[in-house]
Parts: sequence; structure tokens; C-alpha cells
Amino acid sequence: MQHTHLSTEQRHRIGQALQARRLALQRDLAQHHNGLSRVDHAQEALAQGSDDFPQNAGEREVDMALTDMDVQELAAITRAEQHLQDVNFGICVDCAQTIPFERLCVEPQSLRCVACASNFERKL
Repeated sequence: MQHTHLSTEQRHRIGQALQARRLALQRDLAQHHNGLSRVDHAQEALAQGSDDFPQNAGEREVDMALTDMDVQELAAITRAEQHLQDVNFGICVDCAQTIPFERLCVEPQSLRCVACASNFERKL
């Protein structure tokens, strides 16, 4: 398949960045939960005593939100890895312009160029 936007070497470097980020997220999630499932982690947190329940409740909410963000990022990384060799990888889903290689190196799961990502985030 002919790739018009990114060279084979660039795709390889993006693939390495995706793999490195995946491993870092997986390591963080495993350390964060001490190897427990999310349900086990929540039960353990609840069992830690009721004297600090209001404080622990807030910490649990933050903990779960951060975990959700990591899980969502892992899903985006998986999608990017699956489509890395597609001819349209690195093309903005909104404006169809190429996403600069430098942006893909920093955020390899990017679906949008900087301008469209900014517009998208303002709408959220």
C-alpha cells in the first residue's frame, strides 16, 4: 500500500512511541491498583475505615476519573496501532489535512490537527 503522508521510518517511530506509551500506561495502572481489578480496588478503598470517609470519597472519585482517562487513552492507542499502516493515518478526521509528523510523535493517537483539535475541545 502506498503511503503518501508518512514514510515507513516515520510510521515505525510513531509505532514505537505508541508502544512506549502503552507500556507506561499499563505499568501505571498496575502500580496504581497494586494488581487489583477496579472492583477489588474500590472494595479495598471502602474497607479502609469510615472515619475519613468524606476525604476518601473525594480521593476515590479522583482516582476513578484518572483511571478512566488512562483506560480511554489505552483504547485510543490500540486504535492508532491498528490503523498505523492505513493510508489515511495521520490525516485529520475533520479537515482532511495532514497532521504534522512532530505532532504525531508527541501524541501519536491524534485524530485531528492542532486547529481542529482546538475547535473540537471548545465544543465539549
